[in-house]
Amino acid sequence: NEEGRNKLIEFADILKASKKFSPLSAKIIPFHHPVEITWEPVSAGTGNYLEDSVKETYDVGHLAPEQTDFGVRISGDSMEPLYHTDDVAWIQKKDSLANGEIGIFYLNGNTYIKELHDEPDGVYLISLNQKYRPIQVLESDSFKIFGKVIGKCKGAEIPGFH
Repeated sequence: NEEGRNKLIEFADILKASKKFSPLSAKIIPFHHPVEITWEPVSAGTGNYLEDSVKETYDVGHLAPEQTDFGVRISGDSMEPLYHTDDVAWIQKKDSLANGEIGIFYLNGNTYIKELHDEPDGVYLISLNQKYRPIQVLESDSFKIFGKVIGKCKGAEIPGFH
């Protein structure tokens, strides 16, 4: 409450004035964030399969957002200028995405990094690179959302990553 807060401030002022108190500086401990990265890249192009891919764990430290569940290698140019071959995209597992969000998708045996568009005439996976046509997701297709892309880095930035 207000009275207790005022007493704490008063006591802190008395300690400082007595010169018997000196604040300690905090030691910053680096955050280690181990993340699994799939060996098989997701396609920013024609599509690759991800689910059975070999995974390796890397200590990515500050390179990955805290909410990261896993990482995927990028292959292809369909998501340029934002994502490039040999980038690693950081993924937060989600079963659904909002219209316009970039995610990792399984479609008929292949895995893609694309932007999701839910239009009146259907669902589409859209490339950022204009030279690629939208991929329509049909009701008869085998389709799954692995998650939302929440960040990226160059693969070369990850210690020990090949």
